[in-house]
Amino acid sequence: MLYTKKIKIISFDLDNTLYDNSPVIKNAEKRSQEYLASEFKKQNKIYDVSIFKKVRQKLFDSNNIAFDNLTHLRQECLRQFCVELQNSESIVQRATELFLNLRQQASIPKEIIGMIKDLSEHFTLVSITNGNCDANNLTVGEYFSKNYSPQQGHRAKPHIAMYQKVLDDFQIDADQLLHIGDEEKSDGLGAKNIGCQFYLFQPFMSPKCLQVSIDNFTNTIQK
Repeated sequence: MLYTKKIKIISFDLDNTLYDNSPVIKNAEKRSQEYLASEFKKQNKIYDVSIFKKVRQKLFDSNNIAFDNLTHLRQECLRQFCVELQNSESIVQRATELFLNLRQQASIPKEIIGMIKDLSEHFTLVSITNGNCDANNLTVGEYFSKNYSPQQGHRAKPHIAMYQKVLDDFQIDADQLLHIGDEEKSDGLGAKNIGCQFYLFQPFMSPKCLQVSIDNFTNTIQK
């Protein structure tokens, strides 16, 4: 149950909350790997994407808090993967840049855009994401007052760091913040850990979910 009269700030997760992230990541990963494959071929080196995936998983499983920053994790993974290549650092930077540029090309449905625009007329909106998509590059970016992510040095959800930063920046109590996200494990647990309100929003679970999810949330927030 939401205590809607207390809400002053609404924070949104990005990936799979405002847009379907699967095709975005798939395309960014594909193009990045195609570039890497061509660089390996130029230097007569064996390219094996399974090795890249194993290195990435090993780094992810290390629980090193530095890898809350997914861009940093990707760069370190690429450095280990490309270690035998000449000009490896240049290749790492180009592969990272290519991935990140495509990572920003998320298509937000017009229904979500309309919802965000309407909410911005009544609440202050911010974004809280663990990913490396910059909300400023999205079509709804203009409606967010501030954006928070591990790319700025914050700990990833469910750690409370980004939520706490919102509370500090806007000088509000925890129950005056409503966080909206698609995952109980990160979004929901992070909200619970700091005591802010949470709404589970999963509009991309199936093609039929989008409008139903928006209508259900809109009806809840207007009560």
